[in-house]
Amino acid sequence: MKKIIITAVALFAAGAVRAATSGEFSAADCRASWDAKTLTVGNGLFSRAYAVQGHVLRTVSFKATGGGEWQKASVDLAKCVALEVAAEKAKWSPVGVEGVRVQVKFGERSAELWLFPNMPGVIVKRSWTDTVRSVHDLERGWESLQEDNSALRKAFGETDGIQFRPMHVKATDLTCLDQTDIRDNLVDANERLLMNYDWPFTIAASSLDCRDVLTGDGLVFVRLAPMPTCRPARVDDFILNGNKGVAPLANGYPLVELVYRGGEAGRQRAVIAFQRAIRPYRPGRDGVLLSNTWGAGNRDSRINQAFLLKEIEAGAKIGVDVIQIDDGWQHGRTANSQKKANAGKKKVWSGYWDEDPDFWKEDLERFPDGLAFLVGRAKEKGMRFGLWFGPDSSNEAANWQRDADCLLDYHRRLGIDYFKMDSMRLLSQTAMQRNRMMFDRMLELSDGAMVFDLDCTAQVRPGFLGLLDIGPLFLENRYTKRPIYWPHHTLKNLWDLSHLIDPVRLRMEFNNPDTNHENYSGSPLCHGKYRPDVLFATVMAASPLAWMELSDVSEASVAALAPLVARWKTERARWHGGVMHPVANRPDGVAWTGFVSEAADGAGGYVLLFRELNGNAHYTLDLSPIFGTKPLTVEGVIGGRGEAVLEGASLKVAVPEKLDFVWVKLGSL
Repeated sequence: MKKIIITAVALFAAGAVRAATSGEFSAADCRASWDAKTLTVGNGLFSRAYAVQGHVLRTVSFKATGGGEWQKASVDLAKCVALEVAAEKAKWSPVGVEGVRVQVKFGERSAELWLFPNMPGVIVKRSWTDTVRSVHDLERGWESLQEDNSALRKAFGETDGIQFRPMHVKATDLTCLDQTDIRDNLVDANERLLMNYDWPFTIAASSLDCRDVLTGDGLVFVRLAPMPTCRPARVDDFILNGNKGVAPLANGYPLVELVYRGGEAGRQRAVIAFQRAIRPYRPGRDGVLLSNTWGAGNRDSRINQAFLLKEIEAGAKIGVDVIQIDDGWQHGRTANSQKKANAGKKKVWSGYWDEDPDFWKEDLERFPDGLAFLVGRAKEKGMRFGLWFGPDSSNEAANWQRDADCLLDYHRRLGIDYFKMDSMRLLSQTAMQRNRMMFDRMLELSDGAMVFDLDCTAQVRPGFLGLLDIGPLFLENRYTKRPIYWPHHTLKNLWDLSHLIDPVRLRMEFNNPDTNHENYSGSPLCHGKYRPDVLFATVMAASPLAWMELSDVSEASVAALAPLVARWKTERARWHGGVMHPVANRPDGVAWTGFVSEAADGAGGYVLLFRELNGNAHYTLDLSPIFGTKPLTVEGVIGGRGEAVLEGASLKVAVPEKLDFVWVKLGSL
């Protein structure tokens, strides 16, 4: 097995380019050069220089190509210690693009810098941890301010702090919140204007954006870790110092550090670029329409061969790409199963292998002809197959290799590539690392063909940013049977998370338009008030999930869904392949809201706008923040009901009916 992610020792021992006093290395538009005391890295989008002072690898310079300098503080090279540098071609993960990995050693410490084409910055791994007292902005008492100020100013000087050259900087931190079974507001945002008399404090956050309000240039940091509330140990991520700038803390998790130009649109391009370096969008594998029957609320009570044959027939009529069976296909019984456990066994939510060595074999009572028969029938209809799976969390995920080999067997033997990964409870760094190794093994040995929907609904798991490369995030369980599925809430969560997470990485649900209307007391915002194709449109900027029993969808709803699904499938390589920007207003049930897809080739893109329950049939969207002065044309309205015209950089749309949408294709002159 080829090992993609290698250790620091291995890099220095291997045949990487290495020089004691000076050297250089370049590959795939990425470059590194160094002498005895400085290291410079970059590509066509940025450059950054480092030197070691005070046992810290410090930023000497950081700027976007054509942009201004961010680091104000100077470094006295006479006081800097010597560097030992090695560089080589590398991938962050088995499915990533090829870039350059630079290893820097200085004394007892080391750091890794990862560079990739089209990514305006670096991903940094540091070998040490900064010990910093947590001093959160809202928790500081007056009596402790002086002590806190002194301690944090000292800590700032002992980290790779970036003292801002721009005078007027707006700092916005985003904290993502998973465990969506108990949360429906998934992003907390705090915006601050930094001022030189504001004393320093620490924050734990998923991302921090620092932007020059006068130019729109900025720095954005993203922590590749479980969400701050779900880490095995609570640690902070940044020191914000109004008199200086920002100090990213070394807390054991990698940090993405990017520079950008162009305001909000530039920041969006930067955060999408690094995610696609780790997991590039691959048409046919990513952004597919997947169905899962669990959304009907019947759990596994109807799961059997005859029922799945009906699901396959119904899925083909709608245009589903992947038919997935949730919990209930396997021989063993979980705590969620409505079926009795096998004789002498019990229902479990972990320790599957100890409970039953045959736990993950297919249930031949439910599927007398085996899963191979169903996989074959789905293939005849142009569809693929997927399964639910629960990696074993017992003993700190000690059975990680056994879990990996089990799914590799289904992949090799039956051609099953799509797996929903659930039930994990990872309460230690060891468990997290073994979980990472499980996914690495499967991605490497399947050549990236296996796709994993990481369930983010409960427990302590890697979350939205801990495992960027394995596949989509199964975001939420929202049912009409309870009732907790509200289309505008799902659209709101997609819109919110799209400011940080590549939308194609979000598996987002639309439910059966025909069922359980009586549970909503006639609310004007319930799913029954929406046209079926509008429900699909609310999630087509993501990886759509038909969260329903397909065979219960009426013929009328199938007829309404199928044309939009078909058109989406003809456009989706370009639609998902571009940079997706959330635009207009945050969805709340009565807003105008939507998305713009900026085509990767620079020749236009798409605009998707929703008229929620409001009285204004007309809306104007200024496209200049995204497309600048590029001349655009409207190639046509390709979905929904409405009209669209361009007047300069303004797209003017008319959507006659409430709770409807318009999908516009843009070209360029």
